[in-house]
Amino acid sequence: MAVKTYDEILVDNADLYLETFGVDGIYRPDVLARAIRGHVMYPIDDAQVSPVGRHRGPIVNIKVKNDTTSGITPEEFEQGHVINIPPRKGADARDFQMARIVRQDAGLLTIEAH
Repeated sequence: MAVKTYDEILVDNADLYLETFGVDGIYRPDVLARAIRGHVMYPIDDAQVSPVGRHRGPIVNIKVKNDTTSGITPEEFEQGHVINIPPRKGADARDFQMARIVRQDAGLLTIEAH
């Protein structure tokens, strides 16, 4: 039995993670578009004071597969590219403009968007 490397395990588990937590979306870098799956997360607002209720933040982090066919790679990332994805499960899809890469590993890429 071959032992997998850490990066191989990350790549193998990216699909499982996105299947569990992700929603379907469309990545539109320019003219061409492709279907992707992503997990949209709202960063916690530390300045929020209770008893103020939850509010919708203008910035989201979108976690996608680090892949050129079913996700987005750091090499093709460009500020202003658009991801059309629901902000949460069950909601209508909307456009988010990519701002920066927050973190990446062999399996997943986390993008800040607004």
